[in-house]
Amino acid sequence: MGERESNCSGETLEQHSPTFAATTDNDGHTGDEYDSNNHFALLYETQEDQLSTMVPFIREGLNQNERCLYILAENTEANVVSALRNGGIDVDAARESGQLLFHNAEDSYLGSGSFDRDAVLDFWETSLLTAYDKGYAGIRVTGEMTWVFDSDIDPDSLVAYEEALNSRCSDEDYVLLCQYNRERFSSELLSKIIDHHPKLVYDDTVAENVYYIPPDEDIDQEHSNRYIDWQLQSLVERARAEKASERRERGLRSLTAATQTLMSVGSDSIGDRVADIARDVLRVEFTSYWPYNENSGELELHSSSTDLQADVPSLADLYEDRAWQTFITEQTDASNDLPSPSGIAASETPLRSGVIVTLGRHGVFCAGSTRPNEFDEVTVNLAKMLGTSIERALDRSHREQTLQTRNNQLDRLRRINSVIREISNVLVEADTRTAIEQKVCERLAKSDPYQFVWIGEQDVKTDTVTPRAQAGIQNGYLDSITVTTDETPTGRGPIGTAVRTRTVQVVQDLLTDPMFTPWREKALTHGFRSCISVPLMYEQSFYGVLSLYTDTPNAIDEMEQDVMGELGETIAHSIDAVETKETLQTDSVTELTLTVQGSNDVLSRIARDVGCQIHFDGLVPQTAGPAHFFFTTQNVDPNKILTRGSQLAGITEIQIIRNEDTDCVFEAIVTEPTLASHVVDQQAVIRSLTISEEKSTIVVDIPPTTDVRTFVERVCTAYPVDLVARHTRDRSITSQQDLHDTVDEQLTDRQREVLKTAYLSGFFESPRVRTGTELSDTLNISQSTFTHHLREAERRLCETVFENG
Repeated sequence: MGERESNCSGETLEQHSPTFAATTDNDGHTGDEYDSNNHFALLYETQEDQLSTMVPFIREGLNQNERCLYILAENTEANVVSALRNGGIDVDAARESGQLLFHNAEDSYLGSGSFDRDAVLDFWETSLLTAYDKGYAGIRVTGEMTWVFDSDIDPDSLVAYEEALNSRCSDEDYVLLCQYNRERFSSELLSKIIDHHPKLVYDDTVAENVYYIPPDEDIDQEHSNRYIDWQLQSLVERARAEKASERRERGLRSLTAATQTLMSVGSDSIGDRVADIARDVLRVEFTSYWPYNENSGELELHSSSTDLQADVPSLADLYEDRAWQTFITEQTDASNDLPSPSGIAASETPLRSGVIVTLGRHGVFCAGSTRPNEFDEVTVNLAKMLGTSIERALDRSHREQTLQTRNNQLDRLRRINSVIREISNVLVEADTRTAIEQKVCERLAKSDPYQFVWIGEQDVKTDTVTPRAQAGIQNGYLDSITVTTDETPTGRGPIGTAVRTRTVQVVQDLLTDPMFTPWREKALTHGFRSCISVPLMYEQSFYGVLSLYTDTPNAIDEMEQDVMGELGETIAHSIDAVETKETLQTDSVTELTLTVQGSNDVLSRIARDVGCQIHFDGLVPQTAGPAHFFFTTQNVDPNKILTRGSQLAGITEIQIIRNEDTDCVFEAIVTEPTLASHVVDQQAVIRSLTISEEKSTIVVDIPPTTDVRTFVERVCTAYPVDLVARHTRDRSITSQQDLHDTVDEQLTDRQREVLKTAYLSGFFESPRVRTGTELSDTLNISQSTFTHHLREAERRLCETVFENG
């Protein structure tokens, strides 16, 4: 055995190594009532047992700045060095520094050729003093005691030597580990060796030796009270150990059954069974389960189990504060002396001991007993193992629920994809906007979970949303509600918000969501519980809102919201395509409705400052000079308009052309760019322009060859416009563009200026609103020149109409 190579790996050594740090200190005291010291006896049967104790013993000494000496006898130095390296010790560094030394029996025990107890003790004393001189805290020695078989020492002398070492170790900084091979030493000798070592290491266990006989103490084994105490203590400890073993075995059987139960119950019911299972396994009077609620960020009492005649919440209060600490630290909290909560009598909370066990990310479970000191090491370990089983079961439940959710999502995705494919076919086949909208509503209304679908369009004049298409079960629902797009309660619902923000809006529960309050009663009457509103938006073009209703709350998940958002873009693109195609194939124009928030041109400032609404009538660009603007107000003091207009730097002149009843027509000479002039510059025809305090709404016609997106982007370079509607409309005159082109060819710029100014100023009305003299002054020309240009323009218009007709 002395020449065997070590086959102990570092992992094995670490797994089987006892800990010396808790039982040794440099003072040689252990806290025991007997005169104990750091003198260990290792009893081993295999080389693996021997080395698995030696490695941590040496490691602890190196960590404690002690000089470590190893006395070789049975093993070779190579065996020991290999084991130390496998145990993670830098042997070369320790030897090079002088902290780790190797000796054989001849250097230490048999220095003079035979064993001399005093010489050996002097050797240890010299070694300790040398260690002090080198700056070490003490020495740590371990020796292979099989050297005695190669010496002349008798058993009594060996025992006397071990006894002498106890006296030396009590007073000096020694830590000694004597290695005894049970296979080679007699039982009689080992019994005496045990009596003279205050600490024992056996079967990878470090223990205080209750049978230890201190130095110079004579023990009469038949009459010594000390010996009787030791015997009784041994019997008691054995009985306790047997009882603990029985409880452990019983608990493990219960734990096995509980684990099987947890693995067999359905995923949804595991949480309901935790408290009952824990009380059955631990055999206590009270248990409770506190899962972690991710939404509230708190532990919440889910279930409890008890046969006590006590209020469960008061029992749970004993754990509430400490439960959170256990959860965040994942450290089991056992208490064998539970205090009563403040303000509650002890008789109302009869629990005297308890334990809180972590369940990982799922929460904690608690157990309590009416008996103090119920949660010893055996019970706490059992509770930990139970916690591990519950955590694994909850992990399984979470995985199964996640898998089920994913399967449901996949089923729903397949359904949605099927619907999208059918709608895509509809969009390809439909050749008008009306057909697209109606067919989309009909197909979606046939798809779960939707019961009713409709598409609404914004009316910018009334700030309301009106239906264009609908399908499904609604029974007059739309006839009974009003939806607006302003900031009033009827405009803050999902549809109005979708119009304003151009984003998908979802109401998961119409019964509780405050944004649906104006329509809640009607919606619930028709069986609706959740809805989604999707803006139909393609690039800059807005074609309304698609709204879908279900009969169950929380029916529209995030994936469906994303898909519906993309579907809205697809529908809008198809509408844009058919309208563009229709415009190009017919004698029609594209009519756009645009809104501008917060414009700062002169007309917007007048409307905002006076608090009125302005209707734009037209503008006449001048050949050389600023343009003339014509606009109408209603129900407002005209003097306020004149006063505010004259204060603006962008208006050089403003006057009233006509003032009848509530309507008042103004002419203003404007030197600054305006929304109207900017739109006209983009080759658009203004059909209407209404300017209020909050916004400007303008309806324009653009030629069929003009790209809508490009036009809107050009307008946006000066004003933040939103495109709220787009329509294809027949021209008011079949050959209107030809007529415009012909007139432009026939008239000079001055003739067109005079003719348009006269028309917009009411010159052709009866009676005339403004005379020729007034208009000539406005145009800064003589009356004869005005009359000449006007008559010449009239003659050329007549030629165009009658001679080319």
